[in-house]
Amino acid sequence: MGYADDMEALVFWLGLGGVVLVYMTLWYGVALRAGRYDVVDSAWGLGFVLVAWLSLALRGNVGALQVVSAVLVSAWGIRLFLHIASRTLLRPAEDHRYQELRARWGKSEKRKAYTNIFLLQGFLIGVVSTPMVALAFAPSAIHPLAYAGWAVWLFGLAFEAVADRQLATFLAHRGGKLSAIMQSGLWRYSRHPNYFGEVTVWWGAALVAISTGAWWGILGAATITLLITKVSGIPPLEKHYAGNEAYETYRKHTSVLIPWPPRKG
Repeated sequence: MGYADDMEALVFWLGLGGVVLVYMTLWYGVALRAGRYDVVDSAWGLGFVLVAWLSLALRGNVGALQVVSAVLVSAWGIRLFLHIASRTLLRPAEDHRYQELRARWGKSEKRKAYTNIFLLQGFLIGVVSTPMVALAFAPSAIHPLAYAGWAVWLFGLAFEAVADRQLATFLAHRGGKLSAIMQSGLWRYSRHPNYFGEVTVWWGAALVAISTGAWWGILGAATITLLITKVSGIPPLEKHYAGNEAYETYRKHTSVLIPWPPRKG
């Protein structure tokens, strides 16, 4: 790689990082205005749409492989944004996770919210987006493995959307039974089918990146899998429902992530 290539890569990364920084800072401003930090959850999905198209624009690489993949990212990200944003608007109070962080941070709340929530999520959006960044640098030829990746991608997108819709319908009709637990549909086979769909989406994206020889695109799928299974996805939810008798029974019989027939006994 020559000097010109080095400079082109530097401009790409500075441009991408700068735009994501501005994007998350704007969402921080929205959070301060709204008086609640949980609006950052809505920023998550749209952030990937931004990175996908910006990567292609900065590289000037708009072949069919890249555009189809960017469209799939957009379908996933926009649907997720609409789902989370509508849920946040209907919630009268800030999500309990952010309320706990406020209490823990005390006087440093605003500074830590900016760095530990908004900037951190911006960084993670960049890391998880590595399949799309890899495609921005890849040739446009479509390998058969890319079709397999797109199929996995679409399956994950549909699975997550159906799981979210089933849960939303359940919550809207459970009335005053706040301790009731969703256990039908896809939720009969997995305690977190929406997260399974999200993980599947990014493994599909990784396959598309791998089809071009960009093995480092797997970093995004590995990161989102780690986040969901070990950090900010499943663990806090499982902790939140600990002690709920119905959930404890549900947990004994139902797979945590990968859909599987309920265990007997």
